[in-house]
Amino acid sequence: MDCENDILSNFELMAELSSQLTGEENEKEFMKKLLSVAIKSIPEAEAGTIWLIDNTLYKAVVGYNYDDDIVEKLIVPLEDSYIYKYIDVQDIIEIDAFKEFKNPSRIFHENVKQLHEKHENMITLAYPLKVGDEIKGHIYVDNFRLKKFSETAKKSLKIFGSFASTFLTLKSLRDEEKKANEMNSVYLSFITHEVRTPLTAILGYSESILRGKDNLTTEEIFDLVKRIYLSSKHMNSLISDLSTFNKLNREEEMNFTEVHLKFLVYESISIVEPQLSPEVELNIKFENNIPEMIETDPLKMKQILVNIVGNAIKYTDEGYVNVHISFDNKTKEFVIMVKDTGPGIPEDKLNDIFKPFVRLAKNKPGSGLGLAIVKRLIEKLMGRIHVESEVGKGTTIELRFPQKITAEV
Repeated sequence: MDCENDILSNFELMAELSSQLTGEENEKEFMKKLLSVAIKSIPEAEAGTIWLIDNTLYKAVVGYNYDDDIVEKLIVPLEDSYIYKYIDVQDIIEIDAFKEFKNPSRIFHENVKQLHEKHENMITLAYPLKVGDEIKGHIYVDNFRLKKFSETAKKSLKIFGSFASTFLTLKSLRDEEKKANEMNSVYLSFITHEVRTPLTAILGYSESILRGKDNLTTEEIFDLVKRIYLSSKHMNSLISDLSTFNKLNREEEMNFTEVHLKFLVYESISIVEPQLSPEVELNIKFENNIPEMIETDPLKMKQILVNIVGNAIKYTDEGYVNVHISFDNKTKEFVIMVKDTGPGIPEDKLNDIFKPFVRLAKNKPGSGLGLAIVKRLIEKLMGRIHVESEVGKGTTIELRFPQKITAEV
């Protein structure tokens, strides 16, 4: 009777959480609370985890009755996870987990063996977490003594999995709504200020020529025409960035193909190298024994590299710009590190640099869309970006791209 009361109490807690659910809750905290109630409510469940798909990677978000430090480090290529062969399954999945772990070809085995080193047996139930029809991850419950879960356990896990899917759906809708509201205000600001500034300059210089055409020297007219040209060029650059950014906000077909990474890197850097200050040294280094080919959209990849390396060159007046390329065998990702000795970015501004129309250096020309475009492109290429910076010392940007982009992702 006590067991039934505990189960009823836990489901009542979920009902209470459901009535307050908005999608604005902290993802990790919500998932941890949900998993805890799920494990306590399913008698056969002794432990569990929740994993989410992040482009081509599979990451553990939270665990229950597992070491948190180990769970936080669980990240593998999706195609190397044992769930991969069930990735299109829309219903409950029952897995003889230890049989899967014993497959020596799986990198996943190396990552999870610490989690289960004390266990001699294990069965797992998994249920997909979805936003619409797209699978975004899974909730797992584990048992270390039984050979099979009951039908009641399976039905219960479906309830908790559906609840987690509802949270992810609401969160996605909230995020989209927030982005839309932010974009409406920044678009208006961009059009009324950034585009108007060079346009006003063009009108002013043109008026000066028309008014003083009989008194101006050829040299003075040439100087004004040059200013008109530079202002027009700047305005064209702003409009081009705005057009690119708008396209990225819509569904756009990606042209994935295998290309030679070294060629792509050198070709991209050659575009921005002429902007290098004489006081700055540019160093490019490829680690030995890394794969030659990468599956990507070459034009999008080149746009990312031109922007990131170009920024490092533009903002570095002396010192160096280092570009280092390596390969992470654990996650099967190429790692491109771009490090400079530029002015650096204040810590409280790091979260703003990928927002549209944000310009930290007002003395440098630009639309403030470059890094926003880069972030969208990286997402489309299933990649990741991480930035570290210190004022007065410089900035390091880490780009990660999967070696292969699978059709299922």
